[in-house]
Amino acid sequence: MTEIDRRPVRLSAIVSLGAAAVAALAAILTASVGGVVAGLGIVALAPGLVVGSRRLVHGGGVVLAVGMVFAGATGAGAAAELFLLVGTAATVVAWDVGQNAVGLGEQLGREAETTRAELAHIGATLVVGGVTVGVAYGLYQIAGSGQPLPALVMLLVAALVLTTSLRQT
Repeated sequence: MTEIDRRPVRLSAIVSLGAAAVAALAAILTASVGGVVAGLGIVALAPGLVVGSRRLVHGGGVVLAVGMVFAGATGAGAAAELFLLVGTAATVVAWDVGQNAVGLGEQLGREAETTRAELAHIGATLVVGGVTVGVAYGLYQIAGSGQPLPALVMLLVAALVLTTSLRQT
């Protein structure tokens, strides 16, 4: 009898790290301080995706989010708002898909055929993230003209808190 390998599934782990890299890049393009913090988030996230630690994946997601907050608070520029939205959505994707990778590994094992389930989850997460970015950016352009950048950052933090609380219920 062979022991089941309970480590996270590979496809979702790779997508989670890719999304974390997109978030870090968005933070760097907005403000280097935010990029450094987001980089630390990747450092926390990656081992969690290797060994299957929900705490490390969650901690990495939180540090990525803090990096986005720092980027928003200290960054400026013509495309800063869009970078912040994309980076925040990528942070949520990294966290959500990473948690799913750990969960599938725990429940079914790393060697189980989970590609279809993973792609469905990844696709749904990307669609929700993309629609959220589009709507938020459109609303910001229409109603937020002249609003300070910290107002957008607080909106992003509120969206992250809402997403996390909905995930916990």
